[in-house]
This record gives sequence, C-alpha cells and structure tokens, in this order.
Amino acid sequence: MKCFNCGAVLKTTDYCSHCGADVKLYRRMLQLSNAYYNEGLAKAKVRDLTGAVMSLRQSLKFNKKNTDARNLLGLVYFEMGEVVDALSQWIISRSFQPEKNLADDYIESIQSNPAKLEMINTTIRKYNQSLVYCEQQSYDLAIIQLKKILSTNMNLLKGHLLLALLYIHADNYGRARNELRRVLAIDRTNTRALRYMKEVDAAGGKQAEKEAVIAHKKDSIAYTSGNETIIQPVGVKDNSNFHAVLNMVIGLVIGVAVMWFLILPAQHRLNNDGLNKAVAEYSDQVESKTAALESLQAEMTTLQEKTQAAEETAKDAENKLKSQEALLAAYKAHADGDAAGALEQLQSVDQESLSADARVLYDAVFKEVGTSAVQSLYRTGYAAYESGDYATAITDLKKCYELDNSQGDALYFLARSYQKSGDTENAKIYYQKVVDEFPNTRKATDAQGLLDNL
Repeated sequence: MKCFNCGAVLKTTDYCSHCGADVKLYRRMLQLSNAYYNEGLAKAKVRDLTGAVMSLRQSLKFNKKNTDARNLLGLVYFEMGEVVDALSQWIISRSFQPEKNLADDYIESIQSNPAKLEMINTTIRKYNQSLVYCEQQSYDLAIIQLKKILSTNMNLLKGHLLLALLYIHADNYGRARNELRRVLAIDRTNTRALRYMKEVDAAGGKQAEKEAVIAHKKDSIAYTSGNETIIQPVGVKDNSNFHAVLNMVIGLVIGVAVMWFLILPAQHRLNNDGLNKAVAEYSDQVESKTAALESLQAEMTTLQEKTQAAEETAKDAENKLKSQEALLAAYKAHADGDAAGALEQLQSVDQESLSADARVLYDAVFKEVGTSAVQSLYRTGYAAYESGDYATAITDLKKCYELDNSQGDALYFLARSYQKSGDTENAKIYYQKVVDEFPNTRKATDAQGLLDNL
C-alpha cells in the first residue's frame, strides 16, 4: 500500500512516515474496496452475477484504481453478454496499470479476432433494431431478430429477457419460461428474470384453470377444448345428415374466408419483411466487405510505395559504391603510372554520386592523368594505325579526341582508320569534322580531298 500524497510505502501507522499525511481514512477506504472485491469474487464463483456487479461497483467507488476489481467486473459483464461494457472496464484498467495487467490479455483475445469483433457489432446493431421493432409494435419481427442474435451470442441476458417479455405478451408462457431459465442458468439471482418468472407462473396457472372442465350439470356437460367452451346435452343425439353436411359446408366457407382475409395477407407481409431483412443484411455484408477491400488496397499501395522507395535507395547506394570503387581503382592505376587505365576508370565514375571529398580526389587525379593519357592514347592509336590494326586505332584515337578536342591529328587519323577499315560512312563524318574544326590547315585540305573521292 502506497501513500496517496507522496507515493511512499505505508507502514502500520496511521501517518505516512515520509510526508506525515494522515492515511487512516485512506487505509480504511482501500480495505473496504478489497472487502467488496472479495465479496464480488465469491458471488461470481456461484454465478450470482447481478450481485457480483453490485459488489464490484461498490468496490470501485471506494478505489477506482483497484484493477483486480475492474478486471473481474469486465469478466462478469463479458459473461452476461455485455462485451462493450467489458471492454470499457478493461481499457480503463489498463490506463491505471499499463504493465503486467491481465486486461491486456482480455483485450487482445477479442481484438485479435476480426470475425468476433464483427459479430459483436452485428449483435449490438440487431438488438437495437429489435427495440425499434418493439416500439413499432412489430413484435413478430422483433422475435425473429432476437432469435438470430441469441444464436450467435447465447449469453446476452438482455436479449433473453426481451424475448421472454415478447413471449409473455403473446401468451406463449412455455417459451417465455424457457428463455428465463436460460437467463437464470447464467445469472442465478437476476432480479428481472425472477420477477418475469413469477408473472409467467401466475399467468400459466390461470390458463390451466380455464382449460379444466367447467361444470357438470344434470342435463348437459360443459368442457373446454383449446380456447372454446363446448356444451354437450346429455342423452341427445343428432342423426340428421342434412345438418352434418350443412355444418361441413359452413365450416369450409369459414375456413376459406379466414385463409383469404387473414392468413394469406399475414403470410405475404411476413415474406416481405423477411425479404427486406435479408436485403438489409446483404447490404451490411457488402458494405463490410467493401470497407475491408478498400483498407487492403490502401495498405497494398502504401507497401508498394515503400518498396519502390527502398529499391531506389538501394540503386543509388549501389551506384555510389560503384563510383567510389572506380575512383579508388583510378587512383591506384595513377599511382602505378598507368595513366590510360586511370583515365578509363575515371570515365566509369558517376560524378553526381560523389561526395565533396571524393569529388576533390576525382578532379586531382583527372587533372594529373588527363594530359599524359591523351598523349599515350595518341601514340598507341597512331602505332596501331601504322601497323594496320584499325580497330585498336579507332578505339584509342576516338578516346584521345574525346578527352581533348584540340587533337586534330587524332581526329584525322581516326577518319583514315575508318576509311581503311571499310567504314565509309563514319570516315565521311570524321573527315568533315576535320574540315570544319581545323580549317586552313594541311590536314583539313587533305581531309577535303579524301572526302571528295569517297
């Protein structure tokens, strides 16, 4: 037990040893709360659920933070079919004691089952609709609705009580008694069920008296059959065939009239009500499925966006890693004196993906290897051209010109290599470039002459 003022652990004295607050009354309130909790627990064990609810509520009046009492009250409500009230108590209990609270398990057991949650919502909606039917005096529809509710939630006491009340209103005391027995099997001391049972027993006794033999007289015998009282004279016999046939015809006419004016309209109305109810239930199911589908589609869209973002991030990271590896390879080639190799590695680097420090290193390496690489490429390209290896010559001379567009000789011998390799189209292109970019030079004059002969 902790002090309400400072939270220190209390001892056996009537004062807090830490802050000096008077805790005598506070201690008494907690004791009363625990006493009512024990009383409620004892009543719940013998299925006195109504009494248990009263005791547990009294316990919470003295100590609203008594989580044991609040959890037990939720269990009692759940046993009585009041799932919403049960969840309310468990949620409040969890707010007072967030850790090591049995209410977490109770709530999880319900929320982890979407079908059960949907059943609870449907039960509440149908019970409210039953009340509306009662207000509209559509008692038959209310009875049908309640039967469906109780087929899915057998412990809904207020549903059994309302159905029993409707049976009493229809003078169907046998079925009313069965519903009340189901209530008392769950809650043995339910005051309303006991009061209804007393009314059913009294009304049932009166009905039994009406069905007994009314009287025996000298000249007649009176007895009941169903709801009719029959008086039969003693010693009188009717042997007239005419009267028998007439009575049969009259009975047939009355039966047809009753069927035409009473039974058929009632049956049509019942069929229409059943059809409307089926349409309403189907509409509810369609709305529920549509909402679930929209939720899944939204979730799928979110996951696709996250997946796309993750793929783009991974791709960027991969490009950055490749550029860094190529930059390191270029630096190593430069350190080993391989300017061409260093330049080739630099060409595969994505400069946009480099950090500021890596960009500085890139610029430094490129500046140092650029000139020597251009010269090296020209030498190897020209040597390949002289030796007739035009494929190598085209590759090296093109790289040389791309690195330094002032290399007119590289461009000229590149065009010559294309011509000697048989690629006339590219030869024309590069001869023209020589003419355009290096006018008034000997190489331009030679290129124009060669171009005219192609």
